[in-house]
Amino acid sequence: MTSNIFSVLNTAKLGLLSQQLAIEVTGQNIANVQTEGYSRQEVNFEASNPRNFSLGQIGTGVRVAGIERSHDEFLFSQILGEGDTLGRFQVRKDVFEQLELLLSENNGRSLNGSLSSFFNGLQDVASNPTGLPERSSLLAEAQNLSSVFNNLGESLFQIQQNLDSAISVEVAKINSLAQEVGSLNKAIHANEPTTFSANDLRDKRDQKVKELSEMIDLNFVDEQDGQISLTLDDGTPLVLQSNVFTLATSINGNNKSFLDIEIQDSAGNSTNVTSSLTGGTIKGYLEMRDVEVEALKDKLDRLGAGFVKEFNKIHQQGFGIDGSTGNNFFNALRTTVVSNVNNTGSATLTASNGDPSNISIDKYEITFTGSNSFSLQNLTTGASSGAFTFTAGSTFNLANGFAVTISGTPAVGDSFKLSASENAAREFSVASGVLSNGNKISAGLNSSTDGANALALTDLQSDLVFDSLTLKAGSGTFTFDEFYSSIVSSVGIQSFASRSTLSQQDGILLQLNTRRESIAGVSIDEEMINMIKFQQAFNAAARLIGAVDELLDTIINQV
Repeated sequence: MTSNIFSVLNTAKLGLLSQQLAIEVTGQNIANVQTEGYSRQEVNFEASNPRNFSLGQIGTGVRVAGIERSHDEFLFSQILGEGDTLGRFQVRKDVFEQLELLLSENNGRSLNGSLSSFFNGLQDVASNPTGLPERSSLLAEAQNLSSVFNNLGESLFQIQQNLDSAISVEVAKINSLAQEVGSLNKAIHANEPTTFSANDLRDKRDQKVKELSEMIDLNFVDEQDGQISLTLDDGTPLVLQSNVFTLATSINGNNKSFLDIEIQDSAGNSTNVTSSLTGGTIKGYLEMRDVEVEALKDKLDRLGAGFVKEFNKIHQQGFGIDGSTGNNFFNALRTTVVSNVNNTGSATLTASNGDPSNISIDKYEITFTGSNSFSLQNLTTGASSGAFTFTAGSTFNLANGFAVTISGTPAVGDSFKLSASENAAREFSVASGVLSNGNKISAGLNSSTDGANALALTDLQSDLVFDSLTLKAGSGTFTFDEFYSSIVSSVGIQSFASRSTLSQQDGILLQLNTRRESIAGVSIDEEMINMIKFQQAFNAAARLIGAVDELLDTIINQV
């Protein structure tokens, strides 16, 4: 075979088309310079297969071997790995800042300020035990104190409910993104029948996976057929190529009817993954709802319950102006019983506040070890409170004041939770008898007018009644004020730690994203240079076609 003019024409044509495609790809890069998640694309050229002729082989031009996107798989995995921590601590920061604002001493209705004003009112009554203005002022301060407790307790519960609602929204977002990843998997697989990559679809899929990684902990697996699989940290599948497993919520009767998170497989079977989630915004919502805000609410309830118990104990010992005694100043603590929804026996349990002056304000759990025996666990301190036997239908005393009655037959392992402090802050209130008749305020001790009992009540302000966890009247290390201040300080420390971790995580991701931009980002300067280069190559190929055209004209004219 010899050289011919048409082979030169074909070489010029291939060069023209190849450079035209390169210009088109360059234009795509320039157009997407601000597109988040876009990866710069580059045309890979390679020489066409040569043809044989009498002197050996000669090239036949150029062809496009592929359009490759700039992508670093290891760097992408690092970004995904840091995303779940970012999402989790973003939620923690936001909620702790909300809690800081709620507990702020500068909001005009701080608990410490209300306690101080209440004790000042008590001091006034002690100084003038029969004074009507002093008694009226004390009742007003007591109602203000109740209002502050109620507002704090209600606000904390509302924050928990808002977090619970946010979990539902987050689950819907995760499901939507997972479905998009599954659909993109299918589209990429369908559009990559050859060695060419569906670059734009892959960029879009990576962006969805990155968004997902900030919502929930993910493990990323790149399959051989261009598709990917996503699993949770414990290996539970979320996306397996084009198969998507849906998240759902279910009510947890053992957690105040808040929502648990389940994942459903293609057969409709559900697996509860609430406790196995380790990162992302959804972990942040769960953690703040069930751990941080719950612990804060629990401490506030113990503070309110402890104050009511200790104040009423002293108040009952005194006399009002009307000669009455044994009066509660605040409404006595109400006991709550919560049955485990997984109980299988027929046992029922009722409990009342049988000894308001001595009842423990800690939370307890009864777990049955036999048909007439149980163990008692102090959930507040984490310590065992012993093993007990009972007679069905008979009332007995437990934890210094719970009047407990167990009926029916329990199954081994059945459990009930007891508390005299549950919702104490939300239910903190002045007793109606005192509120309607200020003469029943027991300011006197030896007589109805000596003011000694009011002084004893005033001493509560400086009494060390709490340890770091709960009420320890007579052997505590904190006053009521100090215990509340420790709550506020703890929230402040946690808030600072969350902000610091979030800032650190932002820095790490900024560094990773900067590295990604250096690899996959579009540089306008570089693309302009490429455009000029491809334009000149295109022009040269066009001139070669012009040269071949002149050659053909010469040959035709000679003929």
